[in-house]
Amino acid sequence: MAQSGYGQIRLFNDFTGEEIQVAANMEHAAATGGLWNIGNGFTIKGQNLDQTDAGAVASEDALNGQVVLTSSATAGGDACFCTTETCFKPSVNATMAVEARVEMAALTDRRVFVGFSGTVADAQSTIVSGTTTTLTLTESNCVGFLYDSGLTTDIEWHMVHNGGTTTGVTNSLLLNSGDTPVATSMNVLRVEVDNNGTARWYVDGVLRKTLANAVSTTAVFGGCVGVVSTTTTVASVTVDYIAVEANRDWTV
Repeated sequence: MAQSGYGQIRLFNDFTGEEIQVAANMEHAAATGGLWNIGNGFTIKGQNLDQTDAGAVASEDALNGQVVLTSSATAGGDACFCTTETCFKPSVNATMAVEARVEMAALTDRRVFVGFSGTVADAQSTIVSGTTTTLTLTESNCVGFLYDSGLTTDIEWHMVHNGGTTTGVTNSLLLNSGDTPVATSMNVLRVEVDNNGTARWYVDGVLRKTLANAVSTTAVFGGCVGVVSTTTTVASVTVDYIAVEANRDWTV
């Protein structure tokens, strides 16, 4: 039922102002993770965020405002995500979108995800991972972009999905975007989801793929960008901005 008022939800963070403390200055509720509310609808979550080598730090003198998300390296699977809560359902909140402008300082020992996930736990770890040319769809409901240094053929942004009536693809060669990230060079990644589960993937403003029934229309998602360590080496991703858009469900 439509109502007058603010019908569109628009969350945006340009990382230009607020100070984001690193883990050494924080106390978390659990040794395996924690969360930091950074405003504008976003939280920092991830496995082993209480380690001193992990955190989300605003970059000094970075043009436009930028934040570096860094995962710990106590073990593979340590992570750092900037995320909303799980509060968007395609059947009632679509069209939904996540857009982020990101770059990596290096292309090794890391796994980066930008998109929607059906789980964004306090100690969130891998959403999707890749080895050689095979993907493991850890989260039963997800859609977005994956970069994984463990994929040894066509190492590029992959357009991943899981949970819809179109079965999640695990062959990475079938999910190539054609866009290979370059170290210290930004890409704008955007994924949109319609109320019928159709998803669209854009790289730098160019539509790369449209897929019907890519996700469940009744699952509840959070929008996120994050990095996961694949070895005992810290991993990072630099984020210029993140935006999450959805329509309001007036029936609740």
